[in-house]
Amino acid sequence: MRKSENKPARYYPLFLDLGGRTCLVVGGGAVGERKIMSLLQYGAVVRLVAGKLTPWLDAKCLAKEIILAASDYDKSHLQGADLAFAATNDAALNRRVSEDAGALGIWCNMATDPEAGSFIVPSVVRRGPLSIAISTSGLSPAISRALRLQLESEFGPEWEFFILLLGELRAHFQAANLEEKDTRRVFSALAALPVPGWLREGGGDEAFRAVAETCGALIRKDELQPVWDDLWKRFF
Repeated sequence: MRKSENKPARYYPLFLDLGGRTCLVVGGGAVGERKIMSLLQYGAVVRLVAGKLTPWLDAKCLAKEIILAASDYDKSHLQGADLAFAATNDAALNRRVSEDAGALGIWCNMATDPEAGSFIVPSVVRRGPLSIAISTSGLSPAISRALRLQLESEFGPEWEFFILLLGELRAHFQAANLEEKDTRRVFSALAALPVPGWLREGGGDEAFRAVAETCGALIRKDELQPVWDDLWKRFF
């Protein structure tokens, strides 16, 4: 059933672990290529059905990084798939893929008519472990793109640095078997520090001192320094 134009679908935001999961992509053109590029980045096993391939997809198939199942789509290609992507320029074929997937209880993304599918793919800003997903519930992809560009300029590599640093601290605290209430208090205080802003403005020394002072006795300064320096070399 199509959603009312006056009542857009209320999509449930969700982050999926696609590592080792099989994703069927029908369509080997530019749209299919974009879908597959993203799926491979997230560790998915890609099964492709397409008669014509872009040069990039052809190379990936030859390298056996993608499973080229067939040139013409058949419902059997959905067997064992966790997600499906109807990514051809043929609206009728895309609809058929979506309907077949729905009958098998498989979530399907539709390229030509997103609202006819069962899920949409948001615009995403990625900074290492940080992912910011943006959706207008399919009403304005242009707004989603504009917001993504705006956020990309606001969230630079300093955010990836900070989040990875917090991850290192979390691992250190867990290994030291520290009290949860103590670590929770420290992480709340660390999250409130304007560390990314300091880093963007060249205030690395100021940021380090603030992090060290906030951690207090939970990690010695001489233990924090090499962790900070290793990350620093990667980003600055």
